[in-house]
Amino acid sequence: MERIREYLKDFNFTENLQGLGSHVRGDVLAGITVAMVVLPMALAFGVASGLGAIAGMWSAVAAGLVAGPLSGSAWSVGGPTGPITIQILTIAQTHQTSDGTPDLIFIFTTIALAGFILIVLGLLKLGQFIKFTPYSVISGFMTGLGVLYMLLQLNPFLGLDGVKSITAAITELPWSLTHASPAAMGIGMLTLLLVIAWPKISPVPWLPGPLIGLLAGTITTVALGLDIPTIGDIPTGLPSLYLPDLTLLESAFVPAAALAGLCIFDSLLTCLIVDNMTGTHHNSDRELVAQGSANLFSGLVGGLGGATNTMPCVVNIQSGAHTRLASMTMGLVLLSFILGLGPLAASIPLSALAGILLKAGYDILDMRVLPVVRRLPTSDLLVFGLVVFMTVFWNLLSAMAIGLAAAFFRFVKDQADRYIADLDRRNEDVKQEENDLIFAFARDHARQISLNGENRGEISGRFEHIVRDRIVFVRPHGPLFFGAIDWLNETVEHLEGKDVLIIRCKWLDELDLSGAYALGDLIEAANSRGVEVLTAGMSPRTRQVLEDLNELSRLKEDHICTHFNETLEKAVQIIEQKTVAASSNTL
Repeated sequence: MERIREYLKDFNFTENLQGLGSHVRGDVLAGITVAMVVLPMALAFGVASGLGAIAGMWSAVAAGLVAGPLSGSAWSVGGPTGPITIQILTIAQTHQTSDGTPDLIFIFTTIALAGFILIVLGLLKLGQFIKFTPYSVISGFMTGLGVLYMLLQLNPFLGLDGVKSITAAITELPWSLTHASPAAMGIGMLTLLLVIAWPKISPVPWLPGPLIGLLAGTITTVALGLDIPTIGDIPTGLPSLYLPDLTLLESAFVPAAALAGLCIFDSLLTCLIVDNMTGTHHNSDRELVAQGSANLFSGLVGGLGGATNTMPCVVNIQSGAHTRLASMTMGLVLLSFILGLGPLAASIPLSALAGILLKAGYDILDMRVLPVVRRLPTSDLLVFGLVVFMTVFWNLLSAMAIGLAAAFFRFVKDQADRYIADLDRRNEDVKQEENDLIFAFARDHARQISLNGENRGEISGRFEHIVRDRIVFVRPHGPLFFGAIDWLNETVEHLEGKDVLIIRCKWLDELDLSGAYALGDLIEAANSRGVEVLTAGMSPRTRQVLEDLNELSRLKEDHICTHFNETLEKAVQIIEQKTVAASSNTL
């Protein structure tokens, strides 16, 4: 019962509601600011998905009102994202009705199923594995996102239509600069300057700079009658209800799993960025349950689905939010727009929003790493640069996957190098001890032969040196894993002309499948060459692993010794027998 209570402690969502009233004014204003930032993104993603602007709006509402109270971070803000939108568009294009329109029942069943999968994964506590993400990957992801968001906001900042790709943003930049709207650029610059300067000059610290900049830009645009791009009409109306079709669950599972995977990477990486900016620690499993619940709700009301979104989270932090009330306020503001207050936001200039997002994009950049990037260790620099490039020019999911893969192989390589270095050091440390013991055992054995009046040729001579020359030692240590087994394969080359192979397991506390099979292959190679294999100090855990994998059968039962001295005594006896046999054959 105690274990169950401990397990459920991470899902005590009432903790999220504690302190909601501690910073009401600041959180409400931050929520309003974030709503203004999320609004155009939700509309744009809804249209891009093929489901319509209202689908993006309901996704953002679900992010605020459903995921907000359940989230794993006080600054978490969700909603539709680029990767999620692309995935939904793909599903819409591949699943259509007979008249060529998207199969809405299938699409929203998939979104709801993805939400259910996320909830299950969260309850299974699989989200906590995000903590194993190396900082070079997190930093590269942050920096890449910052560059990506700033480049994509340049055209709206200049009063031009937004570009559809980062390549277009770069290649079309000279044209954009020569065709910029001075009025739109002026409003964008006014907003940007206020966002930067307001925290330093503000007589009212609780008023967030982004909100002040947005209000100033909008009022100036309306007062001067400027003809520049604005948010425009916002769709309104109550949602339609889409109950999941249970007969479609099997065919919807694969696209739903892909959707859930995108949400996991998007959400949990964003949470790591938030942690880095706020000095806090989020609850990954709670965040997955929160985003799963929001996606489940989105699927029921015709929403696009979504994930924790980096840009709104940064704006939320910049605006001075302290609790989840900010995200909940965002949801309420967006809901009020859907229910009829949309015209109030129709006049907001897109260049003012772009000014806010340019500052947010800059704040995402990892300024802890960028000033010292040239001095990063080579392996970290490689991972960092690769993730930045992939994030900017490819896509977030690929950047995450490749970055983790590169970091993983770098880690394995570093661990393997360290393993070999430790192995060499241990070999040097124990060789003298082993030699002394070998000579002592061999001398005692030769003396006993002499006392018995036996004459066994070579044994009566330099038996100590014979024993030492005919033993090969192997000393695996720590975790013997797939990245550190090459040296075992190389040991096979040293078996020629030897009588005994001694595997000292004293320092071996863990081995994986590769390590177990590598040991088994070495034992088999020794057996095939007539070299007797002895082990010393094998732990119950190691023995169990080898036994379960049928590798222990390669060893003779009486050759599995507990103490090293016992092993040496057997080794001396084996070498004596083989030496005598060889001498008899010579005669």
